[in-house]
Amino acid sequence: MAKRKSRARPNGDLVKLMATRPRAVALAALHVSESVLLELEASELLSAAEIRGLLRDASTTLRNAADEVDNRSCLVASKIVESMRENFKRNKS
Repeated sequence: MAKRKSRARPNGDLVKLMATRPRAVALAALHVSESVLLELEASELLSAAEIRGLLRDASTTLRNAADEVDNRSCLVASKIVESMRENFKRNKS
């Protein structure tokens, strides 16, 4: 019988830190995401055009979510992702 994989839960201190510092969590996620995209391009798993398309889709999805639920956070996030796409386009052209 195969062993079941267990997923470790974050310890209580990390959960508390994440709950009290949502801006820091968002910033960390943004930087990790950007690093992953750069690595995907460097590894030639995705082209620069594919990455820009992915960022455009993410921005559009966030913008649509903002319209549906009148959520300013989604609109701001959409603008951040669009800015990432523009910077990526500018640096890769």
